[in-house]
Amino acid sequence: MDQPIARVLVVDDDADTCLLIKDALAGDGYDVQACSSGEEALSRLKQERFDLLLSDIRMPDVTGLDLLHRLRREGLNVKVILMTAYASLQTAIDALDGNAEGYLIKPFSLSELRQRARLALRTPSPRQPRHGIIHYENLSIDLNARRVWLDESEVTLTPKEFDVLAYLAEQMGCAVSFDTLLQKVWSCITPDGRTRATVRSCVRRLRQQLGDDGHDPHFIFNVWGVGYQFGK
Repeated sequence: MDQPIARVLVVDDDADTCLLIKDALAGDGYDVQACSSGEEALSRLKQERFDLLLSDIRMPDVTGLDLLHRLRREGLNVKVILMTAYASLQTAIDALDGNAEGYLIKPFSLSELRQRARLALRTPSPRQPRHGIIHYENLSIDLNARRVWLDESEVTLTPKEFDVLAYLAEQMGCAVSFDTLLQKVWSCITPDGRTRATVRSCVRRLRQQLGDDGHDPHFIFNVWGVGYQFGK
């Protein structure tokens, strides 16, 4: 039996944005509908089945976050991706607290939009709450959006630096060996001295970005003869 066509609802008070998203996702075979306010979206979601909601955050009257939390209070398990031009650490926390799939930062590419929609629609439903943000002291790591903040200032990392930090943080308080990092981050099956030097170099750059002194660290600690440990 054929799978039912996924239904997507787009809500944004900018008509051009709605049309652009609608055309892009319709091209992937989804049934895409659009509306211009949070109130209208809530009304439609109560009356019709939708698999995914794409909502702008900054809208008059009912914001995207208001809409997200009202949906959850009323037990509507539609998957939600928020869209914003003003992303911050608090945006990420609010989105994940409301059990959203995540958020897109405007302007985003159509390929990113389509990929995020595709991934969201593959997630089993109903979703289990996920813990997408790791906090340690004044450092916050958004695993879903791949963003890092020190206090309220965002830290720019390379993809590999982020992968190393995320893996270490997920194993918080546990020693992680050089070989494990090489296998998990670099997919290296047969580590050697040269490849372990790659890990050291990456961690050194990561520490610089975080302002973390290797001799007196706050975040990434050396475990002599083994590798590294995030946190105590």
